[in-house]
Amino acid sequence: MATSTTSKQVLVRLTPEEHVALQRFASITNTSANDVVRRALRDFLAGPGRREEFDQLVSDAKDQYRAALDRLADE
Repeated sequence: MATSTTSKQVLVRLTPEEHVALQRFASITNTSANDVVRRALRDFLAGPGRREEFDQLVSDAKDQYRAALDRLADE
């Protein structure tokens, strides 16, 4: 899997059981734990309804902060 030169580091806390499962899966599939997590995240975000859910959250936030956003746009 290609890595981007602009990648960012994130700390993810796992239970001991999750850590063991991640390490075993990475070993069995001959890949790194990092790549397993990145692939799982991409698959999750691409899942059914995720884009719509994200768009709705953005729309709700815009509605909630409309007055403040309008004031900032006027400055």
